[in-house]
Amino acid sequence: MATRAERQKAIKRRRIFIAVCLLILALLIALTVIIIGALKGGKRQEKPQKQSSSAVSSVQSEVKKDDEPQHVTLGEYTLDANYKRTLLVNGDNPLPQDFDYTKNLTNIPQKYHNGQLDQINKDVWPYMQAMIENAWKDGVKLYVWSPYRSYDTQKMLFDNQVKRCLDKGILSDKAEDEAATVVARPGTSEHNTGLCADFNMASDNFETTPMYEWMCKNAENYGFILRYPNDKMDITGVIYESWHWRFVGINTAKEMNKLGLTLEEYIEKKNLKPQPENELN
Repeated sequence: MATRAERQKAIKRRRIFIAVCLLILALLIALTVIIIGALKGGKRQEKPQKQSSSAVSSVQSEVKKDDEPQHVTLGEYTLDANYKRTLLVNGDNPLPQDFDYTKNLTNIPQKYHNGQLDQINKDVWPYMQAMIENAWKDGVKLYVWSPYRSYDTQKMLFDNQVKRCLDKGILSDKAEDEAATVVARPGTSEHNTGLCADFNMASDNFETTPMYEWMCKNAENYGFILRYPNDKMDITGVIYESWHWRFVGINTAKEMNKLGLTLEEYIEKKNLKPQPENELN
């Protein structure tokens, strides 16, 4: 039979055991509370981050307005990608009789052209210069052959083409229409606007050159499009001219190429005026 002293020791041991168990249980509860609190705190931190991102996106969407310039840097040149010129000049949309053919022109420095004509629209020239300079850096010898033409120069070229048609035996009443598919009538040529240029040569051979290949890959980055594609003569009314490139604007050129549209088709699709007043005045 256990003595009184032994019973007291047993009670003391049980009390110590119970105290240790309670301490361990308290520690477990405390650890659980800490873990749960940490998890909840992490979720609370994630919410503000998402809200902050959303707020930034909202601010950015407000800043990026359509009428604000979006600049692109190409080599040493920084260009406004939103600047565009969608003036449509063709047989159905001749220039007004009072159109000032000499307005807004600038001279192209000698080193950039290999023909006798040397003027271009002053606002288009920075884009053309950047394109030529960067083509040179790529080892491509791109030069301007025929940019702006006066009304009289265009008339001379058209009359010469009519004569060629007559010499081929084409009837006189059809000679002008036939000539107009190759050389535009004066007042209906993009060359009269100063917004386009023939490069290197006015010849089908241009299609086989490194210059043409480079233009097909890069011209849109500078706002230029191949104005008279091979499969769109029924729309443009002009034969395929691999050498003739027209400035429309960087963003516009990329959109037109992506959609596979000529300038005529683009203006119709966008419901634009063929000859915006701000591009004529």
